[in-house]
Amino acid sequence: MLSLQSKKNRFLYFIISLFLVLWTHSCKETPSKSPSQPRGIEAPIIEEETPEQESEISNRTERQEFSEWRHYPTLDAAIKNLETGDSAFFETPIEDVNQLFLDIKKSIPTSLKINSILARVKVTETLVRKLHELYSVENTDLKELNQTKTDLIESHNNLIFQLNKMREKEAQRIIKPQ
Repeated sequence: MLSLQSKKNRFLYFIISLFLVLWTHSCKETPSKSPSQPRGIEAPIIEEETPEQESEISNRTERQEFSEWRHYPTLDAAIKNLETGDSAFFETPIEDVNQLFLDIKKSIPTSLKINSILARVKVTETLVRKLHELYSVENTDLKELNQTKTDLIESHNNLIFQLNKMREKEAQRIIKPQ
């Protein structure tokens, strides 16, 4: 009986230690991600600074990546309009949204068909569909609607950041002479 209790204590100690290690590891990563996460008290100040930085990234990306990707600029424009308060795209019939994402997936350039890009496109698609659903329901919780808008804009910016990061990494690649 004593050995059973001892094994339980060791197991419990192991689980608690694992949890603490994971928790401290996640705490170390949080500061590097904080600029992309909305903040409660300081939101108005950060929101004023963030669009300028994001628009620089967006403009640079449109010229390079979106020139190859025929249907993505439509979604990019809809999300930029959402930032300014125009939600007309998200109030269109769901068939239009379905067709747009079908076209986006079909027209993705082969250079961009990597898991990190495809995953971010899928997250953006999911949030677009959720936002479309929230706009089509009569009694929508405004807090949820605003959070979904924020999440969609953030996921779009994450996609653009990933595209820029991928392009930068490709530009740094050195070809070895043979």
